[in-house]
Amino acid sequence: MTAYLISMLFLIEFLLLVLIFFYLLLNKGLTFKGGIAFGVLYFIFIPIGVLVITGRIPIGKTNFSNTTLTDVVLSVDIGQSFALLAYLFSIIIYLYVGSIINKNKIREINFRLNLRLYIIVYLVSLAIIFIGSDLLKGGNWYSNREVFFKETGSVAVLISFILTATRILIITSLIYYWKINKLRFIWFFIYISCFTIFDMLLSGNRMYLFGTFVIVGLIVVKRYPVKTIILFPFAVPLVAFIAYFGSIFRHMRGPLFEFGLPTRKVFIASLNRAMDLEPFKFSTFFLNISESVNVNVIYDLFKGYDHVLYGATYVKTLFFYVPRSIWQGKPDSITVIAAKQFGSASLVTTIIGEMQMNFSYIGILLLPIFLWLTESIIRRFSRNNYFYRILSFYFGLLFFRMPFSDEMIVFLFITLILYISNKKWKIIIKNENN
Repeated sequence: MTAYLISMLFLIEFLLLVLIFFYLLLNKGLTFKGGIAFGVLYFIFIPIGVLVITGRIPIGKTNFSNTTLTDVVLSVDIGQSFALLAYLFSIIIYLYVGSIINKNKIREINFRLNLRLYIIVYLVSLAIIFIGSDLLKGGNWYSNREVFFKETGSVAVLISFILTATRILIITSLIYYWKINKLRFIWFFIYISCFTIFDMLLSGNRMYLFGTFVIVGLIVVKRYPVKTIILFPFAVPLVAFIAYFGSIFRHMRGPLFEFGLPTRKVFIASLNRAMDLEPFKFSTFFLNISESVNVNVIYDLFKGYDHVLYGATYVKTLFFYVPRSIWQGKPDSITVIAAKQFGSASLVTTIIGEMQMNFSYIGILLLPIFLWLTESIIRRFSRNNYFYRILSFYFGLLFFRMPFSDEMIVFLFITLILYISNKKWKIIIKNENN
């Protein structure tokens, strides 16, 4: 009986989230809150849907069999389910309060982007990491990068943040040019596809291809709602293929550079290996594409994590530049701390798990306040135009899934790069007559 109650409460929260998400999208376009709402719906409610229907979220044996993570069982994990419901309700409160009252109009103000500069900085940063990691000579993507970051320290971390910042700037700039009709769709599609696929193959990170795919899809849905409905059945196979490839790519990126830059033969071999490790099955498709292990991590944190961090991973934002050689007790990223807890290399906690690890169940009350403060910071350094709306949605999605400190630092780097690239520098030469 309790399992049915939990299922009904999950369904009610799901409907509330869908309602506010489409209200925000149709009335305000892309917003920070919309990014948070989409993140919850995708990364939490797809696995929860499987949980409600099947009664279980199993741990993937291919990737996490050696960890201490456990299956989520609806009929057993009652207390943990109510805890997740409470966290989700706190997010719903944040999303609803002020969303319907405030109706800020977008004003396209004079705004200049320097896409060429972003691309140059991106390529230089990427080259430094590749050369420093010796990936051009061959090796494992994971181990080579880990050695490079340990040996280089804060400099490597700084370059990594710059790389991520310029990556996001390139993506949002291209979407912005298309959105304001300065770039034809066919050229936009070619540029954005080539860049995001190139970036995923070389950086190993799938999140930015995913975020781009989501934003472009939502813009198309809002622009052409009738055509989207008509063409939806034909688009499903393509979306499923992209989602499946994004899911199995985590099996490819490790050995992809074993012999240096991957050739077509190496890529095909890596793809076949990934498909063998994670064959397409309808029964596990939705769990794999939504990274359902994130929900397993949240449930296991509710079950037994008692090392409260008291906000350490958030404070890290202010001291990221301090070398660990100087500050031995410098907090690790939340993904590293979670991995140590459950015996893995890296685990995603989402914003819910990070809040729980820092403040225990008081985090349920703090989460809406925390999200309002984060949104206020984003607004403080943003302008009221389409570019920043796209950027805000992107960061809403990133803040929900990724470590808070990392994404806040990336946002600050983006703000700094935009400021520098838009600043009119004057060089004054004084002639002194002796």
